[in-house]
Amino acid sequence: MITKQKKIQHLYLRAGFGETPGRVNNALASEIPHLVDELFKRSDLKDDLTALKNPVRGKEASNLKIALLLLRSKKQVKELNLAWMEKMANSPAQLREKMTLFWHNHFATKVPFAYLAQVQNNTLRHHALGSFRELLHAVAKDPAMLIFLNNQQNRERSPNENFARELMELFTLGEGHYTEQDIKEAARAFTGWQVNKTGKFEFNSRQHDFGSKTVFGQTGDWNGDDVIDIILNNPRTAKFLTQKIYAYFVNDDVNAPRVEELGQLFFKSDYDISSLLAHIFTSDWFYEEENTGNKIASPVELLVRYRRLFSLELTNDELWLKSQKILGQVLFNPPNVAGWPGGQNWIDSSSLMFRLNLAPLFFEYERVDPWAGTKADWSGMYGAFSTKSKEELVRGVTQAFIQADTSSKDDLLMRHITGRDPEAQVKSAVVRTMMLPEFQLI
Repeated sequence: MITKQKKIQHLYLRAGFGETPGRVNNALASEIPHLVDELFKRSDLKDDLTALKNPVRGKEASNLKIALLLLRSKKQVKELNLAWMEKMANSPAQLREKMTLFWHNHFATKVPFAYLAQVQNNTLRHHALGSFRELLHAVAKDPAMLIFLNNQQNRERSPNENFARELMELFTLGEGHYTEQDIKEAARAFTGWQVNKTGKFEFNSRQHDFGSKTVFGQTGDWNGDDVIDIILNNPRTAKFLTQKIYAYFVNDDVNAPRVEELGQLFFKSDYDISSLLAHIFTSDWFYEEENTGNKIASPVELLVRYRRLFSLELTNDELWLKSQKILGQVLFNPPNVAGWPGGQNWIDSSSLMFRLNLAPLFFEYERVDPWAGTKADWSGMYGAFSTKSKEELVRGVTQAFIQADTSSKDDLLMRHITGRDPEAQVKSAVVRTMMLPEFQLI
């Protein structure tokens, strides 16, 4: 039986990055549909990342300027990474940031121009909970995407098929639901879609193929927007997207009949992302035991959760980047155009040990340079648990931070509670609980 507390924690872990025990306790007086409404209302905020200024300010960049931007980009991507980490941890628009992270992986992009990565991130954020139709059209004209998938080189006399292929295989239909001829014809439709030296999308008519094209059996003088609409008018696209969203928010083990039903709803709504998510979050099956505490938190989800719970500050921001690298997910640096595979791929022997030792590193149980000296706000934890007996403390902490059943671990945790004063006992109980493998499951 899933308690109401666990259901609320499940919602906040999946639709955001988790909440403090105090906020969960305050939410107990509300019903789930009301909490879902609040998540969407708070996520009306579309607060852009502004870590980097436009380096060209609408003027054409010279070749020297472009070279300088390339040299500075590596450092600026780190700044952008840290700025987004902070936004995910502190923004009230938790659902929007969580969905931006989903689209960041769905439209996995890596470019040598940090500012363009910020532009794309803000495009994803702006459309994250809106219409996928509008999002896809926007991403197809996104400068970072066009550069990454070589559409700069897509010209009438020498079509480049990279963008057209990934559009079908990774962004909309999925492998096996198109032909090589569909890709060739679609690539012709995207000829002339380029990025100019101001960093903006530009349609170069001199490089565009205005001839007749046949895509998915439909013939016409199609341009890129036409091809996108043809693909979106195929219900298979809605099913493909719904399957990915289900795996991300619900369960890696996809329920095929349920996805079929959700895909139909998504298609009928003309790809209304918020409508689909609201349906998922208010469905009884979302809170069933088989769907709770069963997903391995991604590295970013895990690190942001720590930051939210403790307002955590490290002595050196580089440690956030180092942690991402060790754990296998560096923002703005996906392994390839398919993104991070997720699921059990997040765990190997080295990354698991690092995960299990994050709490003692963060909270100075292991005074290892350069980790010593981190700052954490424990007031919320002390307020929630310091008046409890040892038995109540163990039970309360595990209920707050572990979604799976941990009753078998109570005796073990009891033996590891240290300190004479209540605050020290709370700290030891929380740290020991976060060292359990089950803490990795959300």
